[in-house]
Amino acid sequence: MVDRRALLMFDLTQCLNPAVLVTGCLTTHVCVKECPTENYSPLGALRLGINEDIIKKKMKPYCRPVSDEQFKQGVKTLVDKEICPPWYLKSTEILGRCFPASMQAAENNTNEEVIVRKVDTGGDHDITKGEIAGSLYRFSAFLNVRQFGERVFSDLRETYWMIGLALIGACIVSFIWIVLMRFLASFMVWVSILTVFLGIGSLLGYCGYRLYFVWLSTDPETHKNIFQLNWTPEIVDDFLKQRDTWMAFTILLGIVFLVIVLLFLFLRQRILLAIALIEQGSKAVGQMFSSLFFPIIPFLLQLVVVGWFLVVALYLSSWGEQEYRVSFKNNRDCSDFEACSRTVNDSIPQAYQSNDTCTPQEFEPCKTVCPEAMCQFVKYTKNKDYSWMQFVNVFGLYWGVFFFSAFAEIVLAGVFSQWYWTFNKKTDLPDCSLGTAMWNATVFHLGTIAFGSLLIAIVRMIRTVLEYIERKCKRFNNDLTRCLIWCCKCCLWCLEKFMRFINRNAYIMCAVKNTNFCKSAKDAFSLLMRNLVRVVVLDSVVDFLLFLGKLVIVLLTGFASYMAFSGQIPEIKDEIPTLNYFFTPIVFIVIGSYFIASSFFGVYAMAVDTLFLCFLEDLERNDGSLEKPYYMSKSLKKILGKMEKTVNESRYRSP
Repeated sequence: MVDRRALLMFDLTQCLNPAVLVTGCLTTHVCVKECPTENYSPLGALRLGINEDIIKKKMKPYCRPVSDEQFKQGVKTLVDKEICPPWYLKSTEILGRCFPASMQAAENNTNEEVIVRKVDTGGDHDITKGEIAGSLYRFSAFLNVRQFGERVFSDLRETYWMIGLALIGACIVSFIWIVLMRFLASFMVWVSILTVFLGIGSLLGYCGYRLYFVWLSTDPETHKNIFQLNWTPEIVDDFLKQRDTWMAFTILLGIVFLVIVLLFLFLRQRILLAIALIEQGSKAVGQMFSSLFFPIIPFLLQLVVVGWFLVVALYLSSWGEQEYRVSFKNNRDCSDFEACSRTVNDSIPQAYQSNDTCTPQEFEPCKTVCPEAMCQFVKYTKNKDYSWMQFVNVFGLYWGVFFFSAFAEIVLAGVFSQWYWTFNKKTDLPDCSLGTAMWNATVFHLGTIAFGSLLIAIVRMIRTVLEYIERKCKRFNNDLTRCLIWCCKCCLWCLEKFMRFINRNAYIMCAVKNTNFCKSAKDAFSLLMRNLVRVVVLDSVVDFLLFLGKLVIVLLTGFASYMAFSGQIPEIKDEIPTLNYFFTPIVFIVIGSYFIASSFFGVYAMAVDTLFLCFLEDLERNDGSLEKPYYMSKSLKKILGKMEKTVNESRYRSP
């Protein structure tokens, strides 16, 4: 194989599939000593009555290396088994691959010129010049995408330690932000709002600035659209030169900026109420400070689940059955021996033929009486149980990940509900609330956690099966089936979101009342429905403000990494390695920063949701009298008064 330095593809038209950008050209590849020097079709030559030995001699250099015994099969058999190509074209070696020569599309519709007729290909259509040219374009795009990926991985290899330091910095910034929110919650929220305004406004101004100069440019390259760009490793630079690119960025950022301005204008009263509730959440987090570090535990447990899933998946992928085939030395005929026959489906015994499947144990008597007969190992085939075992493994992954996510939610709900239902929060709080909540969740509520996570896992598994069916049935796709599948996917996505909402509030109610999952879910849903206006007033606004906090941390880390890797900081400019794309580490830092910020703010979000549900439960249990005093703080009572005022004003304005 050392002298076979060029790669020949049997059927270049397979490269027309758009999936070639991801999977490569899905046709048989074979290494050859040199590329073909003429156009030739073995099937066409066979149809003309040319001697098979002559055809085999001509096509053998472009066939897969096989034994002489296998190559004695007929030309059509060799083609059908994909040992030899059905046709090949005069080619030139480029980058170790054989590409057909002179196949560019020309004028006067010459791209419709037939290169190989369908009767000579074994296929169902003629091979045209335009089809070959299109295949070459798609395959060259695949090579360019692969080169782009190699450059990205090269950049990651050079900067992985810098990305790690940046993510550690994101952890520190997130931690400092959460600590500051304990003492300056209102101020930090307003800083988040102002930072988002300035950040999006600055991006909008920059895009408008670039659009102005690109619009005035006379360079014809700037007036292309994205479909006219070539898939080269420099496609990102070409993309950023286009006028349409900066117009799209400017329009999108303008819409986002306008939506945020309108939200703050029309929701200013609700934002003030939400800030007051966030202040209460910051007090709870501040007094239960250990809760900030608790998410590390379920995260590590989820990593164990993912690791176990990968190990099982690897074992299953290598879980194959050995396939053995019959072969005879020197074409020896052993059919005269009774031991060299087998019974198929209770029929009359039939003599073993070359290439029949066999098992060494059953074939041993035949080998004893006919030494030239052999039962040779050929390959491993997939076990018949492989598919459903993989489904079981995937379902186990979903259930395990959702289980520990639910465990984290119910523990945090236990911590913050205990804080709320402590009347004197300065003196009566227990010393180890987190430990108590973990004990209660582990000893008393594992069934609730398992059942709730099972529901989410089932819905997610149905979505996975639906996507699997969609991929398998793509060739039967039409507008109706695509519409039905998308409707099903949309409904299942909504169902999963709804179940997550129900589960989260059920865990909170379970931590408050120590009831089972169904009772907790029913009580939580009924409580929220009875206070629907309050939920609309506060809950979504609080989530939005916390999202702005995460966005600020992402913007800060993204801006700092941009300044560093673009060479804008002279002190460290010499330490930054030369990169193919300086934005590669920035993208990974931004994505990692968002997940880190989400883990810290997730504790805050759980605190606010728990306090809000406890607050509603407190309103229904108690009336503020001496016999039934409210457990809420004075600040929460003020929120209640403001909330009732806002609700009444809304009702008054409504017709």
